[in-house]
Amino acid sequence: MSKQTILVTGGAGHVGSHLVELLTANSNNRVISLDNYFNGSEDNHIAGAEYLRGHTRDIETLVPETPDLIYHLGEYARITPSLDEPALVYDMNITGTFAVVEYCRFHKVKKLVYAASSTRFAVEGNGRHQNPYSFTKSVNVDLINDYGKWYGLPYAICYFYNGFGPRERGDSKYATVIAKYEQQYLNGLPLTVVKPGTQKRAFTYVKDLARGIMLTGEKGWGDGYALGAEHSHSILEIAEAFGGQIEFIDGYPGREESANDTSKARDELGWNTTVDIMDYILEFVKEHPLE
Repeated sequence: MSKQTILVTGGAGHVGSHLVELLTANSNNRVISLDNYFNGSEDNHIAGAEYLRGHTRDIETLVPETPDLIYHLGEYARITPSLDEPALVYDMNITGTFAVVEYCRFHKVKKLVYAASSTRFAVEGNGRHQNPYSFTKSVNVDLINDYGKWYGLPYAICYFYNGFGPRERGDSKYATVIAKYEQQYLNGLPLTVVKPGTQKRAFTYVKDLARGIMLTGEKGWGDGYALGAEHSHSILEIAEAFGGQIEFIDGYPGREESANDTSKARDELGWNTTVDIMDYILEFVKEHPLE
């Protein structure tokens, strides 16, 4: 197998670091991470990878070599906070991603793999217009599909469904649900559920997501690779699985549920999930019993 250079934007983040870990396991891969550390951490660095600090809008100067393959995960990736900081979302997701796509066009990168958001498929319709995060992610899907038509850009697009697992952040307003609940549980606090609590999510193990996006890079072409658990659970069900007290709070509940057709990823990539969220929570509770 020939050697290849692979760039992962957002390689110090939750999903990105697990992708870097998979890619560096192949000695034929030179793996470079470009991350602005907005949500990533040096604690997530993987031995054998090279790390660059910077904004994707500056990819042209930060990455002088031409990678064979680019996995683009380095974007603003939270729904509720995006309503409070649309300028930041636009800067990271529109300005940054446009620079990445142009870089791929001019440098004739062999393939761009984009990590899109499942919020595009909100069952209520018009998922792209529900918040700044969903809007910008959907715009980028359109951009990459159009660059494929206009310029023959080689690409593949996959969609993430609520990752959970190691290296998940439970602190700050950018915390993800499972990590936040783990911290509340460990601290003896009520688990806060945004009303009504019936909103469902297809929680998907982070290592499965990383393997899915790697397979998308290896085998996928075009749009439509949904990487999500087959079964969804309501936020209330998730909180109840931890046990203990639950507190309903006001807030932005997000979409009620997203369509989740993973057949393309399963049929074309041979992808599947390996860890169920309920089993994961039960194991966590077993390892950390309440006194």
